[in-house]
Parts: sequence; C-alpha cells; structure tokens
Amino acid sequence: MSEMLLNGLPFDDYLEKYEIFEKTKQCMMRYLKNWYDDNPEDFQKEIRADYRTVAKTYQFKRKIAAFEKNYMYDTPLLCIAFSMDINDDEGDFVAIYTAIFDLDGNCIDDLLR
Repeated sequence: MSEMLLNGLPFDDYLEKYEIFEKTKQCMMRYLKNWYDDNPEDFQKEIRADYRTVAKTYQFKRKIAAFEKNYMYDTPLLCIAFSMDINDDEGDFVAIYTAIFDLDGNCIDDLLR
C-alpha cells in the first residue's frame, strides 16, 4: 500500500509539521474554558470537575487522526479530523473532543461528545 501524501508530506509528517496535536489541545482547552465560563453548572455536571481541575489533572490522549471528505459543508471539504479522549484524574473516560482542520492546518470546526 502506498503512503498518502498531504501537501507533499507523508501523513505523520504533515501532522507533525502543522502541529496538529498541539493545536487540537489548544482548541480543546479554549472550547472547555468557554463552556465553563458560559455555564459552569452544566460543565461540572458533564465533565465532573471545574475547569481549573480539568486543566491541571485531567488526561488528554490522542485517539484518531483521519484525512476525510467532510459533507457537513455546502461544498464537501477535504480536511483532517483529530480526536482526543478526555479522561479524569483517575483515568476514567469523560468525553471525546474532535477538531477539524483545513489542509493548511487551520482549525475550522470542533465538537465535544
């Protein structure tokens, strides 16, 4: 099987060059902070801690990196989806965060499940 190239790079090299893991974590922390600021009670009910505890003690693990054609847009978009598990301080699963990037490494959308 031949290796897929993105912007002339093998997939793993692309993820490293465009710092997709680091950008995903930054976007996730911003998402969580905004949610906490908007609705701390809902945040604590779903995530089981306040934002400060999440940021300091929760574990964020790489889960999936995928090149995809996303049909959520009027014109289907080629993009990278990068997902991370959010585990509490005891290692129990809490949620999964996914950031969607264009092929230039810019985060264009995200979601938390």
